[in-house]
Amino acid sequence: MGGAGSGSGYRWDKKTTTEGCHSLDVRRLNREGLLKPGCWFSWCWWRSEQKVASISAFVHRDKVVLSYRHRSGPGSEWEEVMEPVALEWTPCNFGGERPWFICPGVACGRRVAILYGQGKYFLCRHCYDLRYESQREDKNDRALRRAQKIRKRLGGSANTMEPFPERPKGMHHDTYMRLFWEHHEAEMEHLAGMQERLVNMREGLGKLEKRVG
Repeated sequence: MGGAGSGSGYRWDKKTTTEGCHSLDVRRLNREGLLKPGCWFSWCWWRSEQKVASISAFVHRDKVVLSYRHRSGPGSEWEEVMEPVALEWTPCNFGGERPWFICPGVACGRRVAILYGQGKYFLCRHCYDLRYESQREDKNDRALRRAQKIRKRLGGSANTMEPFPERPKGMHHDTYMRLFWEHHEAEMEHLAGMQERLVNMREGLGKLEKRVG
């Protein structure tokens, strides 16, 4: 597909996150009416308004056949890949059905909503041992993300160096003040974490200087 991913076969890179991979979400495909038997469609991924990868697919009632090109790395030869992915439909509580991918990974067969093109094939995050971005964050990072989330909710910039956003029109004053203090606590927690990191770095440098000396 202009690359379902890079790397030969499965790639066991624990540093890679789901956000860093091309993904196919069966729920979105269904919402856009692309999972009707006999339907052929193409799917593209974009970065900075430039197409970086694409695939085509043909839909059967019980499977989707993905078609794309893949290469193991820069300079390697492109190869054509045809990957059948089983579909399973389960009833919804209020009528209708919802689709699932059945992961085609060896000895997997999990029922999942999303497959990731981290390697040669589209597989679930368990097969590629992918992590969510939030799982890589420590306590300090999570505090910063909470503060940024509040700022964006209020229509402001995520940059904590900028003034705190003003109360949006229509927001209750008590709600605004609650968010203000939640942001303040998260920001203080983040700053305390940054200070702790600096102290640890200085201590580490001091120990290193003693060894060198």
